[in-house]
Parts: sequence; C-alpha cells; structure tokens
Amino acid sequence: MPAKVKILVEGSTNADTVAETGEERTRPTISLVRDGGVVMVVDPGTLESQQILVDALKSEGLNVEDVNIVCITHSHVDHYRNVGMFQKAKTLEFYGLWKKESVEDWPEQFSPHIRVLKTPGHDYTGITLFVTTDKGIVAICGDVFWRENYPKEAGDDAFASNVAELEKSRETILGTADWIVPGHAGIFKVKKKPIGGATNGVAGAKKKKKKVVVFCKKCKRAFDDPHDSCICRPWLCYRCCECEMDCNTCSCSHRKK
Repeated sequence: MPAKVKILVEGSTNADTVAETGEERTRPTISLVRDGGVVMVVDPGTLESQQILVDALKSEGLNVEDVNIVCITHSHVDHYRNVGMFQKAKTLEFYGLWKKESVEDWPEQFSPHIRVLKTPGHDYTGITLFVTTDKGIVAICGDVFWRENYPKEAGDDAFASNVAELEKSRETILGTADWIVPGHAGIFKVKKKPIGGATNGVAGAKKKKKKVVVFCKKCKRAFDDPHDSCICRPWLCYRCCECEMDCNTCSCSHRKK
C-alpha cells in the first residue's frame, strides 16, 4: 500500500519582500507522512502556538506521542523550532537519524515508500523526502522551492548557501517528482517537459539542442548523449536508466546481480 502525505499546516513567508513590508513573518509547511509503521512529521517549525499543530494532528486521529519520526529538511530555525514537542520520536536530518543522544546513518530507502536524498544549496544541510503515493511521487523539499514559481531560478534565492548546488538539487527534484511540497506554501504539481527547461515557471535543467538519442525508460526524459545519466537516477549509467537495472545485456557495475 503506498504511503500517504498530508499537509498539516500550510506555510507562508514574506522573507522575499521584507524590504517592502518592514517585518518578516514566516512559518513552514508542516507535513504528515505515513508509510506502514512510520508516522512522520516534517518541519515542525515556527508557529504562533504549538496548539495549531496539536489540533492538526488530532484531525488526523493522532496525538504528539503517536509520531515516531520527525524530519528536518534543513537547519534553519523556522523549520525545526518545535521539534521538542515530539519527545518520543527519532529525528531524521542531514547528519543522521537521532534517538536521544545516539545517532546512526539513515538509509537512502528509509522505508518501503520513502526515499531520502541530500539536496543542498539553499542550506548545505538540505534533504528531500521522495514519497511514493497513489497520486505519484511527492517531494517534500523544504526551501529548495519556497512555493510554486518562487524562486524562479536558483540565483533568485537570496538565502542560498550555494547557488550551483541549489540548481542541481532543483533539477533532481523536478526530474523525479510528480508533486512538490515546498517550504512555505501548498503542494503543487510538476509540469514535465521532455528535455530540461523550466517547469511550473521555475528553472529546470538547461535546454539542449543536440539530437535526441533515446529516452530514459523510467521518467521518459530525453538523452542526447549515450554517456549521460538521467537526473531521476543519477547514480546509474545510461544503459541502466534505459533498460532497467536487472537487464542481462547491461555491463554496468551498478546492475543488480
């Protein structure tokens, strides 16, 4: 059974226009992810009152003690301010999975339908959850995207720690996800384009004008060079992306034995 994603609190921010408004007001989008025994709250950050989050959980038939994982997408306080509400939960963040004073590495395939990837750029500690649901893959990415259509390009993010890394992270998310839960707004659908380019008004991969050789079998993205790897599975070679990992004609060392 696929995982489920629910927005508990829809975020907002005026950080990009604070020069005009004079006072910054920011709260993150706080999400609930359920996958089998995993009950995860993502980015329990700044709120006027913790009761807002308590009530949102209650509407899903849960209380604070039912949450067993808290995920922090990056280390900006507006995304983790209320992590202490969940005293029984483990904490998943860039450096590991914490239980009280102990920490261990998290597996990329965190649960049957939750995959975790490092997506630095806005902050060097950025991670994104890719959750397989019955509606497609949902990327919960923190501030890799603040909201739909913003920042339009990686360079527009005045808070970015590394614009080049942020651009790569955005490309990975746009090429993999069907839906995006941004850091400070509601969920939006990714509008796919066959060869890079912008999606949803935000910058994706750079457009290429070379002849298309073939398409990735998984995400249908076009290849113009047989030595490329697809951004949906960048750890695989071109052949594995095209003909599946367990194909006997592949000689790639990443192929499943």
